[in-house]
Amino acid sequence: MNAGAVTLTVVPLVPNAALPRPASARTRPTVPPGYGVQEQCLPFTTASALGILIPSPIRFGLCDPEQLPQGCRAFRSPLARPAADGSFADARVFYVFDNPECRFAGNAYEFKGVSLSGSPSSSVQEPGLSFFDRHDQLDLVKLHLPYIWRTPESVDTLFLPLLNRSTQIEVRCGLVETDWYNSPINLVLGMPPGPVHVQIGDPVAQAILVPRNVRQPILDFAPETSQVSVDARKGLAEWDKLHAENRSAYKVLVRNFRGAEHCPQPELKGVVALHQRSDDRRSCAGAETRRECGE
Repeated sequence: MNAGAVTLTVVPLVPNAALPRPASARTRPTVPPGYGVQEQCLPFTTASALGILIPSPIRFGLCDPEQLPQGCRAFRSPLARPAADGSFADARVFYVFDNPECRFAGNAYEFKGVSLSGSPSSSVQEPGLSFFDRHDQLDLVKLHLPYIWRTPESVDTLFLPLLNRSTQIEVRCGLVETDWYNSPINLVLGMPPGPVHVQIGDPVAQAILVPRNVRQPILDFAPETSQVSVDARKGLAEWDKLHAENRSAYKVLVRNFRGAEHCPQPELKGVVALHQRSDDRRSCAGAETRRECGE
């Protein structure tokens, strides 16, 4: 039996920020015609639509100095020191763009009203990009998200690279206990060779809510003579027969088993009208997936 929708509360700390949104089964603007495209694979599209998409809140990049976009602010990691001849091991420099609409300037956000007294006039600075203080991590950069992420009690958030979507950068996986963590999340990004240019709103990561009690499942290996093993083998034979008769057998079985039930997808809530019931938006049977993919 499915539980109700899980509520993810997003608390923006700046106005007009690019905020998370429910993930979609659509991973590319156009789908090639014909049978066998990945969008016809229900496990693929269900994974693509899992959890939350996280867009970049700022415009940033990494490139050679002569490739810098006009109007940006360029800088290097504090640990990137020049050699005796003035050259750098990596000639590329990072850059960001100011965005006054979300109080972002000089590679820093201004978070207002952050004080123990609750005074609205107080403020703190939070970086947009920051770096590790180890030389063996010069290829990594932290992208700070200008909001607090809050899940129900005992529900963690697993931050992942984009699922089944292409991207210039790769997020390093991290699991955060977001039911109590009171600081904005920062995503650790691996920077590839060559130029990197990321626009505001470009998807950079995907997040999945994980109940804390399922972090480490108990493994149970069924003996060959057990009833579960006998039933599984019988089920395999039935599956092979059904799949030989219908290449879309998996979709048929999903619809039969799940029917009109809905996935317990998270509900997004935020201060700036970020509120959408994703269990009303799609079902586990892949109704939206099939609709998006033209099935």
